[in-house]
Amino acid sequence: MEETKFNIYGTMFHPNGYSRSECLSYISATKEEALATCKRLYPLFEIISVVVDDSKPEVVKVQSLR
Repeated sequence: MEETKFNIYGTMFHPNGYSRSECLSYISATKEEALATCKRLYPLFEIISVVVDDSKPEVVKVQSLR
């Protein structure tokens, strides 16, 4: 099973009236699974768009301190 990273853009609304734009990222097999996880964890998050993030992870090389 191959998993994909999905960036979900939207607005987070808080009970005190405060809101802000955010990007939440989820790794899942399908877009639907990522959206379901987002909605379950953040029910007050209003989704605007979903984008597949196919960027390569940065590889950090360990260097000796000597």
